Amino acid sequence: MLRISLVVLILLAAAPVMAQSPYVAGSIGADISRFTHSESDLVPLPTDDSEVVSGSLRVGTAIGSNWGVDLEFERGGRSRSSGPAFIPLLQTGLPPSAVLGTIATAISAIPIPIDSRSETRTRRSNLQATAWARQEVSNSVDLVYLAGIAFSRERSDTTDTVIPGPRLPPQTFRNTLIRYGTHPVVGVEARIGLTSKLRLIPGFRLQGLDEGWLMRPYAGLGWFF
Repeated sequence: MLRISLVVLILLAAAPVMAQSPYVAGSIGADISRFTHSESDLVPLPTDDSEVVSGSLRVGTAIGSNWGVDLEFERGGRSRSSGPAFIPLLQTGLPPSAVLGTIATAISAIPIPIDSRSETRTRRSNLQATAWARQEVSNSVDLVYLAGIAFSRERSDTTDTVIPGPRLPPQTFRNTLIRYGTHPVVGVEARIGLTSKLRLIPGFRLQGLDEGWLMRPYAGLGWFF
């Protein structure tokens, strides 16, 4: 992971010597995440799917006439998911015989005569090292195809609130989980010349996740030196 980032930085530093054109850019987009999940009529299972606003900053440079490298830091907003942590006996809506049958087939459906809620807030950031190839469409418009690796950090803060009974105070439990991962990323974007240096950059990237994927449409501005 570190080697790829160092290679990109070395190439960016060497760009002036190679008489190529480095650039900086920023963008605003939407992180649309989808994960593997289960659906059940008996147990209301929350999913980790989310749609949040994201922002990014990046630097890059051309290496040849039609290809180059790019290093981008992207951070998404905080998503929120909630649901019951247990299945209260009075809320199952099932007769005792059905509840007993469920216990025998699914341990997660054991009825517990208390009420509780679970809320999770998640934020993800990515450092993406990519290589790109350029296709000229006109004098002021290029199509650029990207592929590389995303180094991800995800923080999840979970709060479980348990209400033992009507006369007992609620109990709150908090837990923080931080995940790191490395996943492939591909994308395509247009670079539309507004002035000799300034370009409009709309695009789309698709990134792998653990048991899921992340779609990111975006639009930004880039300054080409």
